[in-house]
Amino acid sequence: MVLRFNFYWICFAFSISVLFILAVTRYTDNTNNQSNPERPNKLKNMVAMEDEEQWNIPNDGLPNIDEILEETRANIALELSNYNFTNSTAENLQQLLIESGGQPLRSLVISTWRSGSTFLGDILNAMNGNFYHFEPFMNIKAYQIRGPPEAELAISTVKALFKCDFDTFLHGYLERYLRKQVTPWYQFKHNDRLWRHVKYDRDLFFDPSFFSSFCKLFPFQSMKLVRLRLRLVQDVLDDHDLNVKVVLLVRDPRAVIQSRQGTGVEFCKNTSPDCSQPELLCADMISDYIAAKKLQQQYPNRLMVLRMEDLSLEPKRTTLRLFKFLGLALTPEVEQFLETHTTLQAGGAYATFRVSRDVPFKWKNILHYDYVEEIQTACKQAMDLWGYRLADNATHMASKEFYPLDTFNHSTILRS
Repeated sequence: MVLRFNFYWICFAFSISVLFILAVTRYTDNTNNQSNPERPNKLKNMVAMEDEEQWNIPNDGLPNIDEILEETRANIALELSNYNFTNSTAENLQQLLIESGGQPLRSLVISTWRSGSTFLGDILNAMNGNFYHFEPFMNIKAYQIRGPPEAELAISTVKALFKCDFDTFLHGYLERYLRKQVTPWYQFKHNDRLWRHVKYDRDLFFDPSFFSSFCKLFPFQSMKLVRLRLRLVQDVLDDHDLNVKVVLLVRDPRAVIQSRQGTGVEFCKNTSPDCSQPELLCADMISDYIAAKKLQQQYPNRLMVLRMEDLSLEPKRTTLRLFKFLGLALTPEVEQFLETHTTLQAGGAYATFRVSRDVPFKWKNILHYDYVEEIQTACKQAMDLWGYRLADNATHMASKEFYPLDTFNHSTILRS
């Protein structure tokens, strides 16, 4: 009886072992079949296994690079088949493509933290055919580039990216990633047209030749920077091959400081003087005003100033003016973005869904007047230059009669 029991037990154990081996083999085969045989795993020995969870989106079998480029090329041509090129310097799509020997329409947004630059950047990125360079200098955290020694490298990076040259940039990004100074996704996730491909595969993510070839397919390029002051941009404007148009976005310093103190903006709280001190914020606003006045005289058709409050209160009218300046046509996709992102409050500190008319003066109901007075004392000159009225006292600040915006016309004020 014991021998029979042992015999059945051995058979059962053997069957379980065989089933386990078959299951493992099938899983391994499926995993191997999903990989892209066209590209070697160049980072296999560079990235530790502990990082695997950061690349855990299922790979359903990616096309190779040539297929990605061809699909993207066809999609852009289809999406812009009815596009009106009247406002641009080009007569057709091919004249705006680097891969065809043309030059894309390039726009550069200069601002500072919590001034509405993400919203403005997303408006531009709502354009079909746009390649979005989102915050290339995120790795320096809450720090402003105002001059040497960082300025030279920063400007060369801006110019290289606008030319779709990613070699130096991605090499530095990889080094920072391996030192755990950056996450592998946040900076590029805002470029959804690129992200849908690179999010699956770390080899593709760190392949500068793919980034370069992909970028050259797009007729429009936009970039936003909140860590570089306007006076440094002259070298970019001097590069006539780029023909970049610059948009300076400013916001009431009282609103900026209030937003920087909000929930979810931990990087800014008491960790960096550049991000926490009103004196530095408003010194930059004065510097930007002086630079804007100079650059607008030198390049009258390539610099535009926007106040975030004007964009919030009149989003479509202001966007029409912006797009006319940039040589862009207002498309249904942009209009849909404005409709959905200015009438609904949703998401956290970094979301761009807002009831736009409620945004500009929110600080009046949150900040204590004593703190507002402190900001106004440090920022009076900057506020005068950019058309922001002072609150006289707590009662005045809370009253309906107090309207913080003065009339502002950037073309006349900057040339005065």
